[in-house]
Amino acid sequence: MAVPRTARRTILAVAAALALSVGFCPATAAGNSVTVAVGGSSAEGSHAVTAASTRVEMATQTFRWTCQQAQVPASPVSEISSGTSVLDVLTVRAMAFVGCSWPGGTMPTALISPATFRVTGPATSGSSDVVHGRVEGFAIKGSYSICDFTATGSVRASLNESTQKLTIEESDFTGNLRISQVRGCLQLVQVGQAMNLSMTLQLTSPDGAINISGS
Repeated sequence: MAVPRTARRTILAVAAALALSVGFCPATAAGNSVTVAVGGSSAEGSHAVTAASTRVEMATQTFRWTCQQAQVPASPVSEISSGTSVLDVLTVRAMAFVGCSWPGGTMPTALISPATFRVTGPATSGSSDVVHGRVEGFAIKGSYSICDFTATGSVRASLNESTQKLTIEESDFTGNLRISQVRGCLQLVQVGQAMNLSMTLQLTSPDGAINISGS
């Protein structure tokens, strides 16, 4: 016997609710399990890290702006995880964007929740790889007198082992990073817009250089 269309919709809705209730949620972002050494040691541990960049570039399809620099401070502590079978290689707990130019002034902008760098590309035991990955859970908020906005998602990134620089290059308005929670902003940024972000962070750990290899 054929099931009426309205009944089918009801069944599907109930099934979806049950799936969520028992944990069958959409897949979360993945990465490669890798071996991470800091200062030549891959012993399991956490290593404090700070970082600073020069020019930061941000853009939506309707507006482009720059910040003088980005800073990952010593507190709260951001960290590199060393060991084997590491998924979250770098956890950034705070980041401030300084001197972000907007009409009528500068917009203080900052990371609002921890973000993690995960490897998605190959890595060898050498010390000169450029290891590709993504920064997941990336969320920033900008706020000043005439504008508030939030951008959330993930961004493409790569770690140059030779220079210890982490380059973030989310371009082409892919939609991996999107604008939300807009107040004002002169329509320069709008809810749902894709956002680009480009910067290079110089990583510094007192425990030594970071090296990533296949697990």
